[in-house]
Amino acid sequence: MAVPSSVGSPARRFHSSGCSAKKWMPWLVLSEHLAETRGLHGIRAQARVARGSAWLSEGRYVEAYDELVALFADRAARHNERERMSAIMLLVEAAVHTEHEDDVRSIMVDVEATGLVSPSPLLHVQLNYARAVLAADADAEDRYREAFADDLVGWPWVRARLELAYGSWLRRQRRVVESRSRLRAAGETLEVIGANTWAEQARTELRAAGERMDGRRDADGGAIEDVLSPQELEIARLAAEGLSNREIGQRLFLSHRTVGSHLYRIFPKLGITSRRYLFTSLNPASGAAAA
Repeated sequence: MAVPSSVGSPARRFHSSGCSAKKWMPWLVLSEHLAETRGLHGIRAQARVARGSAWLSEGRYVEAYDELVALFADRAARHNERERMSAIMLLVEAAVHTEHEDDVRSIMVDVEATGLVSPSPLLHVQLNYARAVLAADADAEDRYREAFADDLVGWPWVRARLELAYGSWLRRQRRVVESRSRLRAAGETLEVIGANTWAEQARTELRAAGERMDGRRDADGGAIEDVLSPQELEIARLAAEGLSNREIGQRLFLSHRTVGSHLYRIFPKLGITSRRYLFTSLNPASGAAAA
């Protein structure tokens, strides 16, 4: 059976598009079949990158981490350096959301060694991202500045991801005013290049940083933004979308217990008694239409 010449292309485009896993899984299953039956290690590596990105696009960080870390442990995949290089940012993101930072720092020691002898621009921009995102808070600012100092004109995807990561870090450091410009820039670029999942992440971070959301009122008719803090508002929005406390915590870098405590305080502020009423409280027009 001839292997289609385009088989490798979707994997290389997948992680910058943020498309849903559902759309891409049939291709990934075919790729895995080809890899297993024909010994095509390159396709196996590409499938891992694409599948890891698929899980990230669904917010399924555990599955994404398991898929991507296997790419670095797979001895056969080590011959496919380009695919490993293209997976570094994805692996780091999955690791941060699953508390595997130390494990990935160990992996990066090996990758950094490759960087000393490889002139690959792809490897070096990905390593800059990894150094910044994995850095301790005391060193993170310097690592981000070093990453932005690189010429990223030809790397809009990487620059936007750096802007998103840096803006999120600034917000967690309570430097919310500084964070907004970074997050806006990230969101605009990610939307333009069609990376919709990450564009939505930027919007989520912006809301958590205090970006106002128009037109919503609490039970007494006041603006919800005047009743809830930006973080409470974002937690309420994610809970209204059906995310569990643990899933919300992964998105906002909080423990599930902290999320639960926030919700316990949010309910009385909105005049409700449980999360089942959150959607209507945050979207009063939908409740009126249903009535």
